[in-house]
Amino acid sequence: MMYRKFNILVADKNQIVCDVLRRELTAEGYLVSSSGDLDQILLQIEGDNSPDLLVVDFEIPGLDSAVLVEKAQKRNPPLPVIIHTFLTAESQRDEQSGTKTYIEESRNIEHLKSAVADMLKRFNPEAGGEKR
Repeated sequence: MMYRKFNILVADKNQIVCDVLRRELTAEGYLVSSSGDLDQILLQIEGDNSPDLLVVDFEIPGLDSAVLVEKAQKRNPPLPVIIHTFLTAESQRDEQSGTKTYIEESRNIEHLKSAVADMLKRFNPEAGGEKR
């Protein structure tokens, strides 16, 4: 059975982090775009060809994390969000709530890859239980 390729938007203020995540997620078979600009992020998540998943660092200049998550949750269907950041006490308390989850930034990307696969399975029935 052929699965479609999922489109992931990686948003981080650090271009090196964007490049690493794009390379690693592309190697897993995903279509990956990246942005470190708030306006571009909003254009992409509200556009006709919006991503299936958003991986975002909330430290992007001008980013209001609550507004971004609200826009993602109000989209039809809702856009799952992985917040890829250094964890704080607040984010650890709110680790998984509905369409968002927190993943700690680290040199080991396997945890993020696993979270991406899990979120896509939860929100996209066609993701199935197998790799694309």
